[in-house]
Amino acid sequence: MFTISGVSADYPERGDLARKKQKTMTVKEWKTTPDGRNRWIDHTETYNAKGQMIAEAEYSDFGRRMAWRSELSYNEKGQLTRVVIYNERNKVDKVRKYEYDENGVCVRRLNYQANGVLSSYRDFEFSYE
Repeated sequence: MFTISGVSADYPERGDLARKKQKTMTVKEWKTTPDGRNRWIDHTETYNAKGQMIAEAEYSDFGRRMAWRSELSYNEKGQLTRVVIYNERNKVDKVRKYEYDENGVCVRRLNYQANGVLSSYRDFEFSYE
């Protein structure tokens, strides 16, 4: 659900809300049955006072257990540098690291296994017409 900038692609204004209040903010998303009788936690996002998403979690089994969660880290320029993704047992599942060019554009995402071994990477190429 998150983007390279660390802001939810579905709701980019969420980071703005935390930044305007200059406070850490957690957003809880609830699923509700059409009749409104049943409701359960589905997803959470936490933003720091700078408006950067710093944590995200997805729930399953009608909100009874966490399916996965992630922690996001940024450098002094505010660029997303690392995402640690944990599995349902709260163990590190994978780590993603991001590299930027001299213009501050993300040009590579490196994907690591839980044991620290690089499993793959993605290079981002930009073209204009």
